Amino acid sequence: MSIQKKITILFVSSLVTMTLIALWVERTNLQKAQTIEQNSYLISAKELFTPLVNKQKTELNKRIEELGLQVVTDDNIIKNAEVVYLQPHTFGALKILQYSERYYLYIKYLDQELLLYDVSQDESMSERYITNSLVILDVILMLVIYLVILKILSPLNHISQKMRQFSKGNLFARAAVKTKDEIGEVSQSFNEMASRLQEMVNAREELLRDVGHELRTPIAKGKFALEGVSDSKEKEIIKRAFNDLDTLTSEILQMQLLDKEELFEYSSFKAQTLIAEALSKLYIEDEDEIKVEIEDFEINGDLHYLTTALKNLIDNALKYSTSKPILIKVHERKISVLSSGDELDKELGHYLQAFTQQGRQQKGFGIGLNIVSKIVQKHGFKLDYEYLDGKNIFTIIFVA
Repeated sequence: MSIQKKITILFVSSLVTMTLIALWVERTNLQKAQTIEQNSYLISAKELFTPLVNKQKTELNKRIEELGLQVVTDDNIIKNAEVVYLQPHTFGALKILQYSERYYLYIKYLDQELLLYDVSQDESMSERYITNSLVILDVILMLVIYLVILKILSPLNHISQKMRQFSKGNLFARAAVKTKDEIGEVSQSFNEMASRLQEMVNAREELLRDVGHELRTPIAKGKFALEGVSDSKEKEIIKRAFNDLDTLTSEILQMQLLDKEELFEYSSFKAQTLIAEALSKLYIEDEDEIKVEIEDFEINGDLHYLTTALKNLIDNALKYSTSKPILIKVHERKISVLSSGDELDKELGHYLQAFTQQGRQQKGFGIGLNIVSKIVQKHGFKLDYEYLDGKNIFTIIFVA
């Protein structure tokens, strides 16, 4: 889970919790206010009832003032207010009304009506408004903090993107974050590291390229000079050494080339075409050494490099098989190469590393499977190995 998602979850959780607490406090305060006003109005009604009945207007006004009440003459309140308490009697009724979050005392006796308002509610309402305003302000502040944090962390997405590009082979990827904080320091450190790695990779590529090219000249000269030497056992040994050295040089250069991005030229072709191309690149003296079973299917990839990968698998099978023929089997979007022999001593991953071989076999340089693995992996396909019924089975799985 990303940091942004974690922060968002924490913010939403805090916001929901604060909202629930605010609603609970508001509801509790309203209930308390209603109870307090109801009890206060009932007590006030008892004190006002006698002067109202006796029509003692002066005494009534005096009591109203002493109780902190105010006479209200708005008939809309009587008509539209919600009745929260009702006490009817023979000659009228006593009501407590709620209108616009305020409570009013309504007393009716015969033809006399009295609507009163407790002015102390204004102070209570003011306190509630202040409390609610502070809660809203706190929510706004949390939102601002959340947005500021996201803005501060947003350059990390850019840096992460450039790191992914660099890891995939784009050696020119650099972060453009120029802030003077810790994130800016991370960006600068990444750029410095990327520059140093690019220099090292370029130096390695240049060295391998120069060595490969320089080696080809003396190898070619040696082969040419060897043609003038009379046939002998020593000539065959030297010739084989030159051929091995030429093969090793080519494989090293090819292995180095596979580290580059955007190397492949994709096209569609049949599995039968791929097998034919791979076999054409091998020197096979006896065609009976290879058996092919094909259930053809379409492949989308680079024909040249997939040919190289399959050629290496077939070449290994021919070199190391204890009996012939080997079998190339095409089925269910898979191409398998089956050969007789002992099971590999270690896991397949060990042999996918460069310059690793099975036991003490000296028929190759341990680069073939490394090249196969790189080609298959860069295509998004899979290389699998299993040992079944005395046969080593290497399979390229062409994932759809």
